[in-house]
Amino acid sequence: MSSDDTVSYVDIYSNGTLLLPLFEATESQWNRYGRAFAYFLGLMYMFLGVNIIADVFMASIEVITSKTKKIKIASANQNSDENDNSPHYDTIEVKIWNDTVSNLTLMALGSSAPEILLSIIEIVGNNFEPGELGPGTIVGSASFNLLVITAICIYCIPVGESRRIKEINVFAVTSFFAVFAYIWLYLVIEVITPGVVQIWESVVTFLFFPLIVILAYAADKNFWRKQMEMDGDWNQMQDVFAKNKTGSEEDVRHIIEMGKKQLKDPKEAADMATAEMLRRTHHSRAWYRVIAGRANKGGSKVPFYNKPKEDENAGEQDNLPSRNGDMTVSRIEFSAAAYSCMENEGTIKLGVVRTGNLKCKSTVSFETSDGTANAGEDYVAKSGVIEFEEGEYVKSIEIEIIDDDVWEETETFFVRLFNPSRGTEMDKICVTQVSIINDDEPGILQFQKPSYLYKESAGVAELIIERNDGCDGRITVRYKTKDITAIAGKDYEGRDEEVEFTHGEVTKTIQIPLIDDDVFNEDKIFEVLLSEPTAGSTLGKTKCTIVTILNDDDYQTLITRVANLTSVNLDKLVIGKESWQQQFQEALSVNGGNIEDAETIDFVLHFLTFGWKVMFACVPPAHMAGGWLCFSVALGCIAIVTAVIGDMATVLGLLIGLKDSVTAITLVALGTSLPDTFASKVAAMNEDTADAAIGNITGSNSVNVFLGLGIPWLIATIYKALYYNADDTRSKFIITDKSMPFTIALYSIAAIITLLLLTWRRYSVSAGKAELGGDPKIKMISSGICVTLWLIYLICASLYAYEIIEF
Repeated sequence: MSSDDTVSYVDIYSNGTLLLPLFEATESQWNRYGRAFAYFLGLMYMFLGVNIIADVFMASIEVITSKTKKIKIASANQNSDENDNSPHYDTIEVKIWNDTVSNLTLMALGSSAPEILLSIIEIVGNNFEPGELGPGTIVGSASFNLLVITAICIYCIPVGESRRIKEINVFAVTSFFAVFAYIWLYLVIEVITPGVVQIWESVVTFLFFPLIVILAYAADKNFWRKQMEMDGDWNQMQDVFAKNKTGSEEDVRHIIEMGKKQLKDPKEAADMATAEMLRRTHHSRAWYRVIAGRANKGGSKVPFYNKPKEDENAGEQDNLPSRNGDMTVSRIEFSAAAYSCMENEGTIKLGVVRTGNLKCKSTVSFETSDGTANAGEDYVAKSGVIEFEEGEYVKSIEIEIIDDDVWEETETFFVRLFNPSRGTEMDKICVTQVSIINDDEPGILQFQKPSYLYKESAGVAELIIERNDGCDGRITVRYKTKDITAIAGKDYEGRDEEVEFTHGEVTKTIQIPLIDDDVFNEDKIFEVLLSEPTAGSTLGKTKCTIVTILNDDDYQTLITRVANLTSVNLDKLVIGKESWQQQFQEALSVNGGNIEDAETIDFVLHFLTFGWKVMFACVPPAHMAGGWLCFSVALGCIAIVTAVIGDMATVLGLLIGLKDSVTAITLVALGTSLPDTFASKVAAMNEDTADAAIGNITGSNSVNVFLGLGIPWLIATIYKALYYNADDTRSKFIITDKSMPFTIALYSIAAIITLLLLTWRRYSVSAGKAELGGDPKIKMISSGICVTLWLIYLICASLYAYEIIEF
């Protein structure tokens, strides 16, 4: 075997590995590329491991930072007894940890622990000499986080919605440091003391960490204002809501009976109730990180997450505060994210609602834009200005729809709101989608649902027949009831009738009377069948529906069952376990034990991560000792796994001829950043603000430098100063990676452009005045810019490392 096909143990060990290779006597005889493939698979498997233990670490951080204390405040509802002048108090719970402080300390450490520890371990293991893998991973991860994750979060917001940074003062501070940290890094390496890091420079680098925490906390509390605002404290108060997360029967009954006496499938109703309760609160970055991580390792998922949030009170906006709670500002949005109309309706009215301050005049511009529907062919383009007078909160936009005789699939176009007047802001739904449904075919008839459940005391069962894919002309269809266990004339009134759809009509509701008696009966079932469609119409898949009549006592039992299912759902979302038994049960089960709903990918991921999950189930539970025991043990585990990752990445780079600096910004940076990508996407789609999605990126990128380089630099420079004489060249901490300054400069330029883009989006009416989402074309362009910047960074940094380009 030629020497070109092998890499010796000496070559590897001289490059600074700590633990690998394990089989030094035999590995050097392996085929170079077969060995490289084995190390690549091993590196991917180690990434799985470090991400799983990082989720355990984040769970402990969530437990630590979510602790509360009880305080008393003056009650708003004083005793009605005029003779009782004693003060009255309400007891509420307030989080002990300030959100900003926890985000920049423990949570930033949790998301960046692998990168920080890799940098420390590399320097300590390399006899306190600098390496390329650690610093390269820090800069590479920062680039991926700011550019790629931001691009994904901008693009993934549902059509018609947008997300704004709420804590903009804090974001401004962390954004400044996200750029300044790397400019400082460049100055240290290239300008102040070129190629050498001195003790004072490492001390200053480390001290920037408490400085950013202090300044961000000051920004959160608005310390520079003469009158402090208490919004930050009130946002952390968890009083009544804590009781509403229990899945009580009252909450469940309210959710599943809104507007109708019909009860949906128990599991579906429980999912609805859980999703509604989750909407009532803000979740931390750690919560989203752990929830996303569970799904990526075959654990329990949140299937009802990422669904569009329906605005149930779109028409009842009077005197409601704006979404950000600021009653001094008017906020305008569409009443719904999507509308639909028949092609033959001629016009469609889109509701525009105003919330917040209604005691002023407001104006906002609107305009249409093509989707699959074309202006002039399918609808008449329109633009203009909507004016709200004092006290007005609802307006409408009327758009003309063009009817033709050609059958077409459902087509869409968009309408956006922009350019609000002074004192007015855009709310979330600044873009809405309008669907034009074809009416040139008679249509397909079917029941809206395959099954219905009604209480015996409901009196009537209402079943909806839909007319899809066309509504041209008058058609009829016959429906007929059929006994199963329910008997016509005893449990319900049988029907065998014809339903008529007039031209353009798309739904019909049929009513079947239910007979209530005072006798306790078991549940009764009958079915309703559709037949004999006329005038060219056809029947769809759901041409039969099952109706279940529930005894009222059984109905209460079913409510209790749904409440129990809801509690189970909420229990699955609790971060951290209280016992080792619970941890091992979770580690050994697929999809949180719900095998029936598990998909093939869940079993695959469970198989791949099974060893890691069982191993890390031995870590003390997050709720033990206040979370700190789990925190400490998990941090140690991350250090061990990270050490192996560093060695594997080094060996793999040697085997395939990849420099450590390039390996760091590609393989290692991607492997450590992907979990944050999933967490940010879930947070972007489900939070009302952009803070949990991208608000923490800038802070984490700053902390990466101040801790990930500040700590190892401080250790190395002090060690060298104490161990070697001042005239010995070994007493100097010399940076040997010549590509580092160029890589830092590239990132800094890309970061400035990205932050300017986000600033423009926040204040631009065309982007919906929001960092995320907004106009479909604008958000696609914005995402494209961010991804392009990342690719330029990646390509230029790699070419510079190999001296193909020079500057």
